[in-house]
Amino acid sequence: MKNRLKTALFTTVVMCATLYGLSFLFNFSIVRSSPDIGFSPEPEPVFTENLALDNKPKNIIFFIADGMGFGHLSLAMHSQQTKGSPSIWQQFQVKSWHDARSTYGPLTDSGASGTAMATGTPTFFDVIGLDAEGDTLVNVFEIAQSNGYASGIVTDSYIWDATPAAFYAHAKSRDSSRIILEHSAASELDLLFGELEDVGEEGNPGFTETYAILEKRFLLLDESLTLPVDKSIPIATAFSEDQVQDLNSSPTLTAMTKAALDRLVSKDKPFILMVESEEMDAASHQNNSRRVLRGLKSIQDALSLVKDFADQNGETLVVFTADHETGGMAALGNYENYPNMQIQWTTKEHSAEVVPLLASGPGAENFSNIHRHWEVGKILKALIRKDTSKFLTLN
Repeated sequence: MKNRLKTALFTTVVMCATLYGLSFLFNFSIVRSSPDIGFSPEPEPVFTENLALDNKPKNIIFFIADGMGFGHLSLAMHSQQTKGSPSIWQQFQVKSWHDARSTYGPLTDSGASGTAMATGTPTFFDVIGLDAEGDTLVNVFEIAQSNGYASGIVTDSYIWDATPAAFYAHAKSRDSSRIILEHSAASELDLLFGELEDVGEEGNPGFTETYAILEKRFLLLDESLTLPVDKSIPIATAFSEDQVQDLNSSPTLTAMTKAALDRLVSKDKPFILMVESEEMDAASHQNNSRRVLRGLKSIQDALSLVKDFADQNGETLVVFTADHETGGMAALGNYENYPNMQIQWTTKEHSAEVVPLLASGPGAENFSNIHRHWEVGKILKALIRKDTSKFLTLN
């Protein structure tokens, strides 16, 4: 009996040690979970129109880091800063957070959260530009365009993905790629930069049909991002899946954002630009720590470009946030090799964590005391200049 107990104990210890070792080798985590905790929704906050609107920005740049939570932010601040130089995250006037829950409970997806931030209305999983009852919502881009703004979207994901789609489309499902692409072609977007994914698969249109839809409105650019001389021509990119990831990509998110800013500025009118990085979400769904680190560098590089532009321009509001957190990621201290750190994952799905919200420039003060992601959309709508005639010029 004693020998059997010893053998069983030895086997258990070996298995635990093996799992612990494999968790580092294959980048997964052994975590403990509590029993179920009941969700107790609080009343929706009452949004007031008591905003500081006497200093509206001429331009708005809305930067979304898909899937980025405070764990990702902490990792960036502790591991990727230059000694003696202020972090890009420290350069914002307003540093806050918001709760990205959907109307279905504590979790959300990019369709529901993107729609909430684009329209100012909370909604259900999966939908694009619709409320929880399925009714069409007006988004901030549509309001801006009706008031004479130029507009553009830049993403390192595919152009009909949920986050960018929330700012130009209306569909019952984020997977309705054909409908979303048709809405891009019927939109008033001046530019739409991003990739394609799963073309011809899972019900998505093939390359020929995809290009035909996009070319109804847009001139497609190649990797050089050479802008056409005629400023009135809407432009787009349709890069290969995962072509744009990090600073070793061609092009990079920063290069696409710079080309977008050059184009929008050249139109001599107010503009609204949405920039998305998908890297934190994609990497965190995989619990891929190395990709997280590379993606954080890409985000900081593109965000620094945006912030520098806004600081020099003086009339541009920059808002940075996430649509939700993915991976339940934590940055831990490695006490065996301190002050080095390790990444700990708790899930490969979305979490219920609140997410960062940063703002700087004219109107930034309005983002200092919000509770939910849909309040971001309401504020963005309120900051659109309703009389833009003094900025409009004849081409």
